Formats: sequence, structure tokens, C-alpha cells
Amino acid sequence: MEGDQEDQAQMVMFQILALKRKVTDAWIRSTTEHCLCGHPLWTYQISMDEYISLAKEKYGYNGEQALGMLFWHKHDLERAISDLANFTPFPDEWSVEDKVLFEQAFQFHGKSFHRIRQMLPDKSIASLVKYYYSWKKTRSRTSLMDRQARKLAVHREEGSEGGSELGSNTDSDSDEKHVFPLCLFRRTGSVRPTTGPVKRERHCHVLLRNKRKPPRGMYINHDDLVAMASGPPTPAPATQGEQMLKAMDREIVSLKRQVQNNKQTLSSFKRKTSEGIDDFRPADTTSRINARWTNDELLLAVQGVRKYGKDFKAIAEVIGTKTEAHLRSYFVNYRRRYNLDAVLKEFEAENGPIVENDEKDEK
Repeated sequence: MEGDQEDQAQMVMFQILALKRKVTDAWIRSTTEHCLCGHPLWTYQISMDEYISLAKEKYGYNGEQALGMLFWHKHDLERAISDLANFTPFPDEWSVEDKVLFEQAFQFHGKSFHRIRQMLPDKSIASLVKYYYSWKKTRSRTSLMDRQARKLAVHREEGSEGGSELGSNTDSDSDEKHVFPLCLFRRTGSVRPTTGPVKRERHCHVLLRNKRKPPRGMYINHDDLVAMASGPPTPAPATQGEQMLKAMDREIVSLKRQVQNNKQTLSSFKRKTSEGIDDFRPADTTSRINARWTNDELLLAVQGVRKYGKDFKAIAEVIGTKTEAHLRSYFVNYRRRYNLDAVLKEFEAENGPIVENDEKDEK
């Protein structure tokens, strides 16, 4: 009897377990069907992804802004989607955190914008490139990180006693011997020197060698510096040095204006010469030969004899209105009046004797 009761109890237990399994399967199927037609968690997650991608691609939101809009409408996706167009953010809006992240990423990766985008996933490659060129123009305004990097470079180049002091400070702590230099600087504010201590007598030479020099073409005048530093008191709030610099700026502006005017004048001259210079050439004087001598022509002939001697053809070409025969008759007629013999002696003293028979010329 006891064995039969145990068998019956086991059968009842198996039936109860089978019924429980059927109920569980039916509940799972009903839950799945309800998920397909209702708003369960996983379908809500799919809708969230679609909502965020829509806000990013169509309206230019980032993930945080899209979630903020959804939170404002109390997680109502339809109302949040309908209100996205009313609060479109400015295009290419960069927050302070984005700018700092970009600068740090650029220091690590350079111009590898695909790697930079891994640190700024909300920005497109085009937006990163556009911001890079606008940020590049402001690099002259050095940031704190750049100034500190330059200061560290100067410390490494100098290798002076300051470097040895830094070395003593850093070597004193044995735990920091194998720390990366950047981490060591963040922790202690000092950098391990790259060179050993320098001798005492070479310290002045190192300072002179690393002395800062003005830019090329600029020279420092001690008198000008003294005049700028100590000048007569001025009633205006500007100091003497500022007034001198303003005067120099005004002078530079006036010189630039003068340079611009000169450029315009030169361009006008070039334009005129490109059209041709035939209008500016002297007219042909062969048709204006005149036997009458003017005072200017007489004086020109004297100068011609002093320069060319008895080369009457060259003198005639210089005067232009006389022929070689006119010059020969001029030499005979005005020989005594203008003392042409003395003029010829000057020519011979400079160029040597004239190889020509004077008697033939007189005839």
C-alpha cells in the first residue's frame, strides 16, 4: 500500500510540474505577442535609437540635447519629435568642453581626424576639419598648455644650474624615478632634467648663448628704451611709451599709404607703356635740317667738339638739325670766336692726338 501511494504522489507531482511548464510557456507567448503590438521595453529602446538618430541627422542635436528634449516632454516620444524643429541648435556649436577635448586629441593624434572623432563622436569629419582651420588661426594666442610646453623646452635647452636643482628635487624621491615625465610634472610641478649639472664658470656663456634676440630686422636701442620708460608726465592716461608707439603706428600707416600710391602710379605707367611708346618717341629730325645756327646749337657744337673732336658726323647726329658739312663750315667760321683750338687740345689730352690733316679740313 505504501508503495502504491508513493507512485501516485510522484504521478501527481509530474502532472503539476507539466501544468506549471505549460502555464509558463503560455505566459511567455502572451507576453511576446503583447510586446509586438504594445510598448514594451525593447521596442521602446528601438524607438529611442531612432529618435536620437533623427535628432542628430536631421536637426543637428547631440545625444545629450536629444535626451534633454525627451526629458522635458516627460518621455513622450511623439511630443519630443514634434518639438525638435522648434529648438534647433546653432550649426557647428562648440562648447568649452568640446574645444578642450579637440585640443587634447589634436596633441595626441595630429591631423588624424578619424581618431579625433573617436573622442568627439557627436562631431562629423567635416565639422572637425572646419573647426581645425578656424582654431589654427588663433594659435598665436598661446594657451596655458602651450606656454607650459615652451617653458619646459627652455628648461631642457638651457641645462643650467636650474636644471641641476630640478634634478636634485626629482632624484630625491625614489618612487618617482620611473614616472612618465608628463605625469611627473602634473604631480610635482617639476621635470627631470635631460642633462647633467654644468660647471660654474660656463654658466655665463650658457646665458649669453640662450639670450633672447629680437626678430630679424629689429634692433634694440638703449636710449629709446630709456625714453619710453622714463618720459615727461602726460595729462592723458597714456604713458610716454604708449604715445611713442602710437606715433610710430601713425608713421607706419602714412608710409603704407605712400607705398600704395606709388604702386598705383607704377601700375598706371605700366599700363601706358603696354599700349606702346611710339607717341613718346621724338619726331624724325631728318626733314628739319636748317643751315641757320641758334645760340643753343652753337653751344652744343662746342660741347660736341670737346667730346668727339673732329668727328663731325657724330656731332651732327647729336645736334640733329645740322649735317656733317654744316659742322665743318662751323669749325672754320667759329674757330677763333669760341677758341675751338683750345677745346681740341682738351680732347687730345683726354683721348690722344687726332690722326687727321688739319689743312685738309680747312680747305
